[in-house]
Amino acid sequence: MSQHQSPGYRTLASFSRITLLFHLQQRGAMTVLDLAEAAGLGGSAIREHLQRLIGDGFVTWQSEHKDAKGRPRILYSAAAGADNRDGCVREMKALAAERRGDQLRNLLPIEAALDPALQRQLDTLEDHLDQTGFDAKLDADGQHVHLHECPYSDMAKAHPEVCRVHFGLLKGILEQTDGPLSADALHAFVAPNTCTLDIGRTDSGATRPANAHPASRHRAVR
Repeated sequence: MSQHQSPGYRTLASFSRITLLFHLQQRGAMTVLDLAEAAGLGGSAIREHLQRLIGDGFVTWQSEHKDAKGRPRILYSAAAGADNRDGCVREMKALAAERRGDQLRNLLPIEAALDPALQRQLDTLEDHLDQTGFDAKLDADGQHVHLHECPYSDMAKAHPEVCRVHFGLLKGILEQTDGPLSADALHAFVAPNTCTLDIGRTDSGATRPANAHPASRHRAVR
C-alpha cells in the first residue's frame, strides 16, 4: 500500500476534517453543535468526520460531567498529552511504530545506541510522517526535520490553518511518547514544497533550536 493510500493520509486529506481539528485545537472541548456552528457543516457530516478522526487517534471524546438530570453531552477534543490507557489509539500506534523500528534495526549491522525514550519518539514521528505522505529527513544536528514533498501543499497554501493543524499533531505525537524531544516550531515552505520542523530537547546538556535559524524569516507555526 503506497503512503498516499494509507488511512492516515486519507483522513488528513479532507479539508472538512482539518477544519474540525483546527477548531478543536484552538478552542478546546466542543460539542457537535459547537462544531457545526464553527465549521458550517451539518451534524451528520460532523459525526462521520469525528468518527474517522477518533479512529486514527487525532480526536478524543468524553461525556460531560453534570449534576443535573438528563443525558450528558459528548465533548470532543483534539488529542494532546500522553495517554497510556489500554486501548488508546495513539498509544497503540506508538507501540506499532516502535515494533516496526525494532524490526528494521534488527536487519542492520549496527545496534541502536539512542536512549530508548528518544528512539521511541523518533520511531513514532517517522511512522506518522510516512503514513501521512511526507518524505522526511532529520538533520545531523538532531534539531531540525525537513519535510519534503508535502502531499497537502495545495490545500495548505490556500488555507494556512492546515499547517497549524499539522504542527499541533506533531506536537501531540512527541508528547504522547513521553521522551526528551518536543516540536518547537514549524516553518512552512522554506523551499518549494519543503517545510522545516524545529526539534527541542529537554535532557541535560542538550541545546534548543536557535531563534536565528534561517527558516525563521518564513511563516512559522508555534
